[in-house]
Amino acid sequence: MKIEFKMIYTSDTHGRVTAYDFMKKSYGPFGLSRLNQYLNEMKEPYLLIDNGDFLQGSPLLDVTRKEKISQPVAKVFNQMGYQYVTVGNHDFNFGLDYLNQFESQFKGEILCANLFRDGKPYFKTHAIHEIKGIKIALIGLVTEYIPIWERQENIPALEFKDVVEVTRNLIQTHELKTNADLIVVMYHGGYEQNPSTHEPYGQKTVENKGYQLFEIPEIDILLTGHQHVPQIHTRNHRLTMQTSHNASNAGVVHIEMEKDQGRYRLINIQPELISLGAYPVDLSIESVVQDEIKRTETYLSKFVGTLETDMTIHSPLSARVKKHPLFQLINHIQMEYTGAQISCSSLPNDTHGLPTSVTLNDIFVSFPFENDLVVLEVTGKQVMEALELNATYFDINGDEIVVNRKFLHPKVEHYNYDVYDGIDYEIHVGKPIGSRVQHVLINNQHMDLHKTYTLALNSYRSTGSGGFDMFKEATIIKQYPVSYVELISQYIEKHPNLKLDVMNNVHVIK
Repeated sequence: MKIEFKMIYTSDTHGRVTAYDFMKKSYGPFGLSRLNQYLNEMKEPYLLIDNGDFLQGSPLLDVTRKEKISQPVAKVFNQMGYQYVTVGNHDFNFGLDYLNQFESQFKGEILCANLFRDGKPYFKTHAIHEIKGIKIALIGLVTEYIPIWERQENIPALEFKDVVEVTRNLIQTHELKTNADLIVVMYHGGYEQNPSTHEPYGQKTVENKGYQLFEIPEIDILLTGHQHVPQIHTRNHRLTMQTSHNASNAGVVHIEMEKDQGRYRLINIQPELISLGAYPVDLSIESVVQDEIKRTETYLSKFVGTLETDMTIHSPLSARVKKHPLFQLINHIQMEYTGAQISCSSLPNDTHGLPTSVTLNDIFVSFPFENDLVVLEVTGKQVMEALELNATYFDINGDEIVVNRKFLHPKVEHYNYDVYDGIDYEIHVGKPIGSRVQHVLINNQHMDLHKTYTLALNSYRSTGSGGFDMFKEATIIKQYPVSYVELISQYIEKHPNLKLDVMNNVHVIK
């Protein structure tokens, strides 16, 4: 007897429960309300799950959280019939109380096997879900890198254990291969190596262990996320895949199983990534958060100030080959706020800069991620090492400076290039990697490799993320729990006709 069903999963939706685009003030090609139209057309039974990072990243969530209006993600998940979710790193950005509030309002279950407190799992580790008599074991996991990124007060006494070891033990301890017909792992993490070609993806850290997880033979389906790189890999009737982010697509797995000697066995598995922009907006889902959308629009429409300096960004490369004024604005704010001698800033991949007339919405769109402001005590040697790593962002193709392929594949990482103020320096792209940075000056004197300096930067970079391990060895002088939206909006309000004299302190030379 053959039984068919589907598994639909989303990951890294970052609050895009609605298809409404607050910047364009119209519907965009994303959003869970579009996915609901796909679900309405389903004829087979299905399992609907989410892979984490659903509580952060959208102005809708920022406004509803600050004004304590509602939990829009829980409302939409419930309306759509999500049955299980695991948590992502950004779901801890606002502390356990906020995450627990979501759990109390969500009608499904949170699964996370490697998150512990006081020696016990904080959430349910796994579940056995039945579809037409078929038993599906679902295991939730989250990246172990969270304690490195997250403020300790947001993850009090939480322990993030090795996802591979936890999964192996759980499968054996609960005899899941015997007690279930299918084992599915929901992992909010990515791949450290390509599961098909075995090609390493950058430096190996505990952040991503999808390759190692897929090496566990008992796992039939491994669903990943976090890296935002859509991909599908199959091996011997086994599957691992990853969706993109911001609810732009969803993973769909068509599964066929057959009963053989009293047990169901997997006979066919067909994965696909569907573009949610191909489906119409489901207004029944939009109506669930209509009040929240209106409140958010009103909040975001607040006028902040006028810029007399052009801060629009036309391309990521052009903004970095020639220092863009938005980098300087952030650095100036960081140095003024902290009193640090040096500042470095980075910009998200999709930042288009700021228009002449700035609203809160413009700032939210350009700075969607939660980061604190940090001041480190660093040596001149550590600054030089960081600058050399930054210099690897560039490459030469023919007669042109281009972006190094490593910053574009497997994941786009324009955000891992920093621009510094407080120092002058040159990057000679044509020179070998490791010896590209020259003439580094501070206060018109050559930087002393043995001397210490104060450096202001965002919390993501201060933890060494992006391969900047030299900052792990630095001393944290102070951490400011303030959002960049707040920092930038307050600064522009104080300077309503802001004009920057852009410092020509960074020279990228072919």
